[in-house]
Amino acid sequence: MKKLTLVMAIAATGVMAGCVSKTAYESNPVQIETPKGTVTCQLYTRDRVQWDESIAVPAGMTKAEGDAYCIQEGHRQYRSAHSNVRTISGS
Repeated sequence: MKKLTLVMAIAATGVMAGCVSKTAYESNPVQIETPKGTVTCQLYTRDRVQWDESIAVPAGMTKAEGDAYCIQEGHRQYRSAHSNVRTISGS
């Protein structure tokens, strides 16, 4: 009986995880200047870089290229935020 309860709890958690809405993690749109023009990106929390995407790209640029710039910007912001973290060393 305990195994069945555990299996059901794990299954329920999996189902609920699939229901997460990305909109809860959105930042304000960010504009990035590229050699082909301005790309508008929808970035998410700094730990969700894999979701970052372009929402507007200039003429002559594919969505995939725009997405690559946005992911690159997400990584840049992640590194910037984490490079400012200081640790306290014990004596």
